[in-house]
Amino acid sequence: MVGIVVLGFVSSLHKDKVPVVRGIDKVITSIDELKDLSIGDSLVVAVILSGGVSRLVGELVSVNRVRRVVLVSYPGFNSLASALDARALLRDLGVDSGILHINDLDELGGALRVARAIARVIGVKVALLGVDRKSSISRSFEDRFDSKVDIINMSEFERLVENADEGIAQEFANLIKGRVKFEIGSEKLLEVGKIYAAIRDLYARYDATAINCFPYLVEHRVTPCLALARLNEEGLIAACEADLRALFSMMLTKELTGYSGWSANVNHVEGSTVTMSHCTIALNMIRNPRVLTHFESGYPYGLTGELIFDEVTGISVSSDFRRMGVFTAKVVNSGLMSNNMCRTQAVLNLGVDASRVVKLAPYNHHVIVPGDITRELEVIASVLGMEYVRYN
Repeated sequence: MVGIVVLGFVSSLHKDKVPVVRGIDKVITSIDELKDLSIGDSLVVAVILSGGVSRLVGELVSVNRVRRVVLVSYPGFNSLASALDARALLRDLGVDSGILHINDLDELGGALRVARAIARVIGVKVALLGVDRKSSISRSFEDRFDSKVDIINMSEFERLVENADEGIAQEFANLIKGRVKFEIGSEKLLEVGKIYAAIRDLYARYDATAINCFPYLVEHRVTPCLALARLNEEGLIAACEADLRALFSMMLTKELTGYSGWSANVNHVEGSTVTMSHCTIALNMIRNPRVLTHFESGYPYGLTGELIFDEVTGISVSSDFRRMGVFTAKVVNSGLMSNNMCRTQAVLNLGVDASRVVKLAPYNHHVIVPGDITRELEVIASVLGMEYVRYN
């Protein structure tokens, strides 16, 4: 994660008129004031306090070789007009940017939350567990976001699980048994606890993890689903199926909503509804959690529960991280509705022909999070140089 520098830009004609804004590191009124800035690799948030400052923003970018800028505007002092000029200038300079227009400068905190989400995925260090080599997806992730993907192969991961802290594993098992109803035997729960302990220990070195779960569950006849459910509840971002695309979205949504989200399969579209499912979900996203078998394998343990939210946003990204698909939906039903799908299931109403999901989705997995964060995601996609596609 890179640092964030918040700069205010105001013309000399207005510098004594605009209000003082908390959260701004420095206010720039002239090119001379740019000389002493030390930005490095930090993400720049440019708060456009007045008109007539687009050239100042352009000069900042040119002098400091800035690659990405979040432009923040508000209704007064020709701020939005100048932000639009600045965005056009930055585009000409080959710099990715996006405008977040707020109603009042007191709302700057919301803009900074968007900046933190962007900064979260830049320079990040990720561990992929149970894979043998970097894929083209891994290389795209590293190149696009100046990040690092480390490979921990299956043999090494199995060694980590074998040597995991048994005390932490037992604490995990006790917590799960105290909170979740088991509809099958809990004999293998301590094994899942060791998976949990092994992955949790990696967060001393990594910002996020993703596990290639199917080879592990086939070999050991137990799944990591409950371990991931608890890790994500704790704020430790962990994806299944070694899915960097989902992990990317989960890092964004954790900053935007406080939830890393539910990575779900698209199972069916009918009318305006889409049915989605997966065998794991963060424990703090569901009520009435129950444990049963994992869908594809029949092994322990799959997790089911009912979503605690009425409105959600879904996000999916392409394998080259250049396209982001987004929808909003109302939750119609959720829980275990069918034995022919992964165990946590939800029917979501998009309010439009749901076949648009099939036509527009960059990828199968969609990360589902509470609320409507489409405005924030559109800005994020723009700043990260991604095409933004709305399904509805």
